[in-house]
Amino acid sequence: MDKVKRILEDIKNEKQRTDKVFQDITFEVRAEQVIMFFNYNEIIDTVNEDQNYLKHNHDPEFIDIQELNTLKKELTALNISFHERRDDFM
Repeated sequence: MDKVKRILEDIKNEKQRTDKVFQDITFEVRAEQVIMFFNYNEIIDTVNEDQNYLKHNHDPEFIDIQELNTLKKELTALNISFHERRDDFM
């Protein structure tokens, strides 16, 4: 569960950033593996900024189903929205 605590701390840190706005979390469930993405509400200014440079977002997290269930409970308690995708990937 140390991994879940670390991820929750990362989410809290991302919410406090001023250079970009944290929006929500997306979980992509694939069999027994889950990939967790941090989503941001970013406006890309292609006129005044370098259009070839995008700010680095938080790296995806690879978790299992048990960690997913724990994270969903914690995110709900913290009032952080999340989306869960269960697409069929080829």
